[in-house]
Amino acid sequence: MKKLIIVLIFMVSSVFGETPFEEAYTLYKQDDFKTSLKMFTKLVDEDKDYDAAYILGFMYEHGEGCEVDIQKSQKYYKFSSHGYYWQFKPDPSRDIKKEHNKLYGSLEKSDDEITQETIKQYTQSLYNIKAYGANYFLPISYRYNGEYPPTNGHDALQVETEFQLSIKYDFAANLLGLSEIYSIGYTQVSFWQLYADSAYFRETNYNPEAFITVPIPTESLKAIKVAFAHQSNGRGGAEERSWNYVSGNFYFQTGFFFTSVKLWHNVFSLEYNPDLMHYLGYGEIEFILPYKHHIFKLKSRNTFSDKRATEVNYSYPLFGSKDLFVYMKAFTGYGESLIDYDNKVNKIGIGFSISR
Repeated sequence: MKKLIIVLIFMVSSVFGETPFEEAYTLYKQDDFKTSLKMFTKLVDEDKDYDAAYILGFMYEHGEGCEVDIQKSQKYYKFSSHGYYWQFKPDPSRDIKKEHNKLYGSLEKSDDEITQETIKQYTQSLYNIKAYGANYFLPISYRYNGEYPPTNGHDALQVETEFQLSIKYDFAANLLGLSEIYSIGYTQVSFWQLYADSAYFRETNYNPEAFITVPIPTESLKAIKVAFAHQSNGRGGAEERSWNYVSGNFYFQTGFFFTSVKLWHNVFSLEYNPDLMHYLGYGEIEFILPYKHHIFKLKSRNTFSDKRATEVNYSYPLFGSKDLFVYMKAFTGYGESLIDYDNKVNKIGIGFSISR
């Protein structure tokens, strides 16, 4: 079992490219125990590496590159387990997983191993779904300038509710040896006329995509993401708004200041809105500033055109939570939604989010 854990530790670390840990483990696998022992010890002493500590515990337990020393072995095992416990202790998913395990443990077991594994997967929802963009809900989103066209005979109020769902699934990694991650994502943003006499959804935009993210370990450029995506309001007919595009994202970091530059190109899909690119342009730039518990974001699209758009976001943890944030959004310009891509709007909204 301990050998298996060591192999799993190495597999996880290898996803992120050649590291001192990986070099030490390669030597370990080549039976160069003395050199790897020194390297693992240095990783623990200087970097507080919990994976290296676990392997040291194993080496001292079995006398690999050293004399058997149960006291040292226990010291390194405890260091490793203690470090991981405190690293993940604040994560509420630990408690959620415990409750899932309680539920699973209360079920009647099947004698068939495959059936039992299916039951476990079903009851515990063991999937790799993650937050992608911000997942927010703005009960109040106030349009203080600009007009929305009527929807099915309904005139839009100035105050509405806006929310966004954004998730992704990482399904493969490192197939090319570049530490790249293969993902599919889905983002949906809805504009809900909740305060109208007959509440209705004024507009909903759907944005599925498939993308590859490649880490770039340079001083400033940190990653590149290449995507193929579709965006549509799903209405059909005269009110259909949709397009397909390929895009490239470039992520930079300077100190604790982050920048994302996204470029896109339409792929033969402007039948319903032939002038869409005139309003959306061919890219956007986003600046992200984390400061203590605050995150400020500024996004600009079609910056040097008279059809530009600017969006500002701010988030801060509510009641010290790690999963619930106050969320504020301000938007001015064109392309707030597909149905209004050629309509200039000024809006400000406030609510909460469960991811940033």
